[in-house]
Amino acid sequence: MSLPKYIINFDELEDQLKKDLLQLIDDAMKGKYPQLNTGNLESLLSQIEALLPDEKYKGLKNKIEQFILGKYTGTQKIKGALLDVPAIVGDYKNEFIFDKDVYLSGIHLNQTGWKKEDRYSVEINKNRIIDRATTKEIGEHKYFNTYYKVNANKPISFILHNLSGNSRQCTIDLEYLEGKEILIDPKAPKNPDVNNIPNDWDIAVRMQWEKNTDADIDLHGIMGDMHVFFGNDSYDGFYLNWDYTEHETNGNPEIISVKGHYDKKLEIYIHDFNSVLLKNSVNVKIYEKRSYGIVLLKEYNIKVDNSSSLGYGVCSIDLKTKEITDMFNRKDLFE
Repeated sequence: MSLPKYIINFDELEDQLKKDLLQLIDDAMKGKYPQLNTGNLESLLSQIEALLPDEKYKGLKNKIEQFILGKYTGTQKIKGALLDVPAIVGDYKNEFIFDKDVYLSGIHLNQTGWKKEDRYSVEINKNRIIDRATTKEIGEHKYFNTYYKVNANKPISFILHNLSGNSRQCTIDLEYLEGKEILIDPKAPKNPDVNNIPNDWDIAVRMQWEKNTDADIDLHGIMGDMHVFFGNDSYDGFYLNWDYTEHETNGNPEIISVKGHYDKKLEIYIHDFNSVLLKNSVNVKIYEKRSYGIVLLKEYNIKVDNSSSLGYGVCSIDLKTKEITDMFNRKDLFE
């Protein structure tokens, strides 16, 4: 699969790649030109190949595939509008409203009657994501480096700040991904928790984050080469029981449970999938199911920022001894 331009712009990587290639060639040939042979060339080409984007950015490609093919599979769409601006100084607005959640990936703007004084903004539910950007004499497209989630029935406002007082017509094309409708399992409990995990289990990990936010915080469990998360939710005796993509319409926790696997250690990570800033810490609780009931073994409150795409390591659990070891490391969960 090729990399979408609005996800990664290789133009920004060109200078560093050029520098790395030139340095590598210079180091390999310096003082050795008379002895240069086919073996040297093959070794040099092998090193150059390792720097090429297809190899160097495989991890990023995997992340993009997780996004496009995994959690938010949907249809790419464009919605257009025409804004007729009179020759009067002021702000002129067009609102887009969708009846489903959408994930914005870009916006295209074209206009007549360009003047250098004019600016434009884009607001999502009164949160300004483009703030008084300069208009261009020719059409322009702004690619978002990641999607911007907009919940159903929340307004997306395009605002032209007509500071010049010139009349013009503006065409606006909003590019977005429309997610599939989420079907709720009729057998799922209304308020899922460790008390109603449907499978037998020894250890359960419960992760909870704040309410009234569209932050999508994900729980990951890793045991050797097994990894449960939203894109792969079960193995034999190893389950991600519930996953939720926001906390505006619910306040449910995500839960991982394990039965058996006593020869393994379970590593727990949390990940701010859509990089929305949280006000409060994320709560993680480790439970053991014993013959007389459910026992809380340990609890964590972890402050998660939105400045990194790496997951937060919480702890490692020895499934035989039930010993819990703090990790507090960072990891790329999609390598």
